[in-house]
Amino acid sequence: MSGTDFYAKANDAFFDDDYDEALDMFSQAIQIEPRNPEFILKRCVVYQKLKRYQDAANDAATALKILEESQGARTLLARAHLQNGITLHHLGKYAEAQLHFENSKELNPNEKTLATWLRKNGEKIPKVESTTITESKITPNPPTTPMQARVRHEWFQNEDFVTVEVFMKNVKPGTVDLNFFDTSLSLTIKLPTGADYSLELDPLSHEILPKESSYKVLSTKIEIKLKKKQAGILWGALESEDDQGRTMATSTKTTRQAKDWNKLVKDIDQEQEKNKGPDELNSLFQQIYKNADEDTKRAMMKSFVESNGTCLSTNWSEVGAGPVETKPPAGMEARKY
Repeated sequence: MSGTDFYAKANDAFFDDDYDEALDMFSQAIQIEPRNPEFILKRCVVYQKLKRYQDAANDAATALKILEESQGARTLLARAHLQNGITLHHLGKYAEAQLHFENSKELNPNEKTLATWLRKNGEKIPKVESTTITESKITPNPPTTPMQARVRHEWFQNEDFVTVEVFMKNVKPGTVDLNFFDTSLSLTIKLPTGADYSLELDPLSHEILPKESSYKVLSTKIEIKLKKKQAGILWGALESEDDQGRTMATSTKTTRQAKDWNKLVKDIDQEQEKNKGPDELNSLFQQIYKNADEDTKRAMMKSFVESNGTCLSTNWSEVGAGPVETKPPAGMEARKY
């Protein structure tokens, strides 16, 4: 087999998250073509996945040296500097890492995830090191643009998905570029002014399935759905390098029988047709319920039943993620009978 054949097999294994197999295949490809920087940089990424950061740093430095000696392409040089920066960051060498990130930015300002690494690494650099970098004539990070400051994003989750909402009105679908990766996402929106809005989430707290993740451009926001690789795990944060997660409450189905909320909604609809004389409060409740969509109806029934009548929610994304707690009014307490 040629080096290219091993490289192709290594990429397949990497995509399937079989990092040990990918490492073996990339290593065999490098044995055949020891001065191929593309092969070496890809093995560097595998070492990072395996948290073998010193091995990753060795590969990154080797690839960069080969590219500098051979005057390689700017984009490949930018990647080499980026991988050097990432591995040095993980090794705690933040000042050295920042130099590589800045070099990568100079060679290719559009390099994916670069903005995030510049920010994260810059936060780790003590003031003394920052002075040293300034003296080395490294351009500081660009200030946040007014648009970046105004746009906000929020997130929530259920057993299977993490949903990120980026609130921006009247975005045209053709201006959105969104890329999903195993542990990150990169969003770029072309603005009418000609500038770009970007959102880099890297690393995400847990791995996702890029092929099963999706997004929708709505009138007031962009809704991004990240498919959890490990369903039922509650993320403690959207971005984190050490979030352990925990099992979501909805996973404990052995302790309580799950309700079919769709069936319950239909039963209530039928019951509502039979009863025409409720009091004023029930009349208001029924009016809201009658005009609601199916998700809202399920949310109302689930929150009301599980909270023992102390909570009424119309947000199924929130209510569906776990059991609803009983929240009695102030000065009162809930009792079990």
